[in-house]
Amino acid sequence: MRSSDITPVSTVGRRRVTWRQRAARWLDPTVAQWDVAPQETPAPPPPPPDEPPPSPWPAICEQFAMRIMASAYQMGSHLEAVEADEQDPDRLERLYRIDHANTRIRRHAENLQVLLGRRVEDANPQTVPLVDVVRAASSAVEHYPRIRMGHVLDLAVVEFAADDVIRVLTELLDNATRFSPPTAPVIVSAFITEDGGVLLRIEDAGVGLHPDHVAQLNALLGGRPLSPAATLDPAAHLGLAVVAHLAGSHRLRVTLTNRPSGGTTATVLVPGALLCEIPTPAGPDPATPSPVWPPPPRPVPGQAGVPIPPPPAWPPPPIAGGTDPWSTPMATPPDSTHAPTVRLATLGGQAAEPQPSGGLPRRVPTSVRDDPAAAPPPPADPGAGSPPEAWPDETAAFAAGVSDARTTSDEGPQR
Repeated sequence: MRSSDITPVSTVGRRRVTWRQRAARWLDPTVAQWDVAPQETPAPPPPPPDEPPPSPWPAICEQFAMRIMASAYQMGSHLEAVEADEQDPDRLERLYRIDHANTRIRRHAENLQVLLGRRVEDANPQTVPLVDVVRAASSAVEHYPRIRMGHVLDLAVVEFAADDVIRVLTELLDNATRFSPPTAPVIVSAFITEDGGVLLRIEDAGVGLHPDHVAQLNALLGGRPLSPAATLDPAAHLGLAVVAHLAGSHRLRVTLTNRPSGGTTATVLVPGALLCEIPTPAGPDPATPSPVWPPPPRPVPGQAGVPIPPPPAWPPPPIAGGTDPWSTPMATPPDSTHAPTVRLATLGGQAAEPQPSGGLPRRVPTSVRDDPAAAPPPPADPGAGSPPEAWPDETAAFAAGVSDARTTSDEGPQR
């Protein structure tokens, strides 16, 4: 066998085509399909992996946060009722401390919702002045007595961002008071900037931050990813993580710097779009008369300056047996600006002594029923020649019926 008949094998696993095979292909193309090695078909791509189902943990954490907030609000209402009834100063101070701890519990539950990406809804959103923003943030910090307020502008934060700005300031104040000496104050101030914003400064006298950590914390607060060589543990700075979430939502710029004299300065740049003038309470409209409360009393006939209505046209019913002691005439005074002197009588056996205008009748022990002559005479009529007119009195009709009944019973039945 000659060496040319030997078919060499290539390094890639395919045979080399000889001159005999090329001639056979030229004479009969159908021979080529038996000599050429079959090519390998590419393997189909693997199917894409199935997307994992959403994690239930965010919803679970949100429910826990809402339950903690509900319990904190309920405890706060009970503490408020107990504080209102407590008189002992020492016990009242302990109750205040418990109430303040309950406020911090509610704050942590709200921060958990912020980290979950949920917005904490406020039942009564309102525009808050910067002074009240600082006060509200200080009230939720454990070491609030050490916080001092410096120069603060007379501006306010709009209602949709006021609560979040308070939360940002609360976490920064909490860090400043925790990582500074227990006797050193923490100063908060607010200054206007050239572009119309406000720069909030929080200065403490603590030990400061490590230079490497300052850059990493500023990257965290600015929403930038940390470098792979970062040694910062975000779990150790939960308050700053909350600040980073809220700063990104409202475009706040938060920065940490070391002070040359020792300590840390935290600055919060609030843009001008979140600021406004302090709202003034709206006064009453001068065109609209203000209602009078309590309403003035209704005029009563018989008082000074109030005329007495004329008596009815019909006369009183006739009285059997002459003058009825139960009916008392009332004279019309010549001067209509003064009420008349009225003499009253009651069925209880006591007459009312006449009193001047505006006074209440005073009862005297006079038995008018038993001795009609003991009743005082009616007042003299100041009018000349005009007979006195009597108001219709149902008592007179009742007395007349009683008198007729007695007369009938004494004389016997009449046919």
